[in-house]
Amino acid sequence: MNVLITGGAGFIGSALTQALRIAGHSVTPLDNLSVTSRRPSPTGLMVSDVRSLTAQDLGRVDTVVHLAALKSVPESFEVGGFEHNVEVDRHMLHIFTDSTARRLLLASSCEVYGQQSGPLSENTPHAPRSPYAAGKVATELLADIYRPRLEDGRQLGIVRFFNTFGPHEDPDAVVPAFLDAVAENRPLTIEGDGTQARDLTYIEDAVTMLTRILDAPALLPVVNCGSGQAVSISDLARAVIRTAGRGTITHTAPRINEISSFTADQTLFARMYGPIDRMPLDKALALSVQTRARTLAAAVPGR
Repeated sequence: MNVLITGGAGFIGSALTQALRIAGHSVTPLDNLSVTSRRPSPTGLMVSDVRSLTAQDLGRVDTVVHLAALKSVPESFEVGGFEHNVEVDRHMLHIFTDSTARRLLLASSCEVYGQQSGPLSENTPHAPRSPYAAGKVATELLADIYRPRLEDGRQLGIVRFFNTFGPHEDPDAVVPAFLDAVAENRPLTIEGDGTQARDLTYIEDAVTMLTRILDAPALLPVVNCGSGQAVSISDLARAVIRTAGRGTITHTAPRINEISSFTADQTLFARMYGPIDRMPLDKALALSVQTRARTLAAAVPGR
């Protein structure tokens, strides 16, 4: 495959770039580097905004994996928090439709499900509770509008990510925030009472799922990318403390429109692509603690 990955310097994008290259594929990662990160950028990175791409640019590749987005749910309540992602996604859909590229895989999110009891299957209705989630719903609806315009043999699919985590994730997500807190001897801060639960997927498992999707002959209109199990934030905090051997917990006010639980129904994925031999949470946290500590030490001379 000849693949273009937008958000290629991001957490999932950089890991997918590496995995596809190891498998022998040609990969061009693209990112505007708007997010400062300790994570090293992949080699051959194209520094550019998605909105600068044209249909002719996509004609040079077989497959586009569109991961670029502003992903903060709390920040999406600020002015422009809805419009940015929709604008970028709509541009990608438009130029893909006008291009000769064969496939486009769009990133969506479990946030589109909102406050509903799980496990959440792909046919669960949309119920967004944040501008970020509403933007992802808009992208999915736009994909439904553009898909019938594609010629035979061209494909447009959506993957709904649940909570992907790993050692190189930026600290604005719950797992890396907890990992950094124990590394720096700060309390682990839980928003609300900690009973809210999240479906946590280790980055290696998420990349395995993505590569299986891309290796298959056809993209599904939408498929979940999760673990199928939910962990409460309080239990997650205690697991990080247990893994690190130290740490305390503090609480702050809950998020606006907090959602009590996300659990992915992985039935469709398993049926289409086969089951995943998943990394146990405790082992994934231990690997993340060790790798993140080495990354932090390398980033701070003399540490």
